Amino acid sequence: MKVERIDHFHAYAKDVDAAAKLFGEIFGSEFGPPWESEDWGCKVRFHPLGFEFIQPTDPNKMVGQALAGRKEGIIMISLKVPNMDEAIAEMESRGIKLQQLLQVAQNKEASFDPTNTCGVHIELCEYPGDDIQAASIE
Repeated sequence: MKVERIDHFHAYAKDVDAAAKLFGEIFGSEFGPPWESEDWGCKVRFHPLGFEFIQPTDPNKMVGQALAGRKEGIIMISLKVPNMDEAIAEMESRGIKLQQLLQVAQNKEASFDPTNTCGVHIELCEYPGDDIQAASIE
């Protein structure tokens, strides 16, 4: 499978604003403004170095259910691929089960069951250009 780069890391934080403050100081640069999704039940903060902190806001929505019982920390690695269909086919040919496929604007994201990836939760993303955030809001 062709992977263009590690795109970003998803990390769970009980308080994304506190995490953004701490890691912004450590990295010497600021996180972007927070955004919230009522549909997914979460608040998110992005950093230009490729960190995405996620805070569940509703335990009954997708993010709250997925992170229930988890400790804070990195939960997923996201890889940028040039062709989502080919990448999914290759992952599935290796016995790695697709869990979810989403499209937000021009951004396609596919997440996979970590059972056959040594416990590493992998997300593939495909979008035009070099900026996932810009592709997500166009």
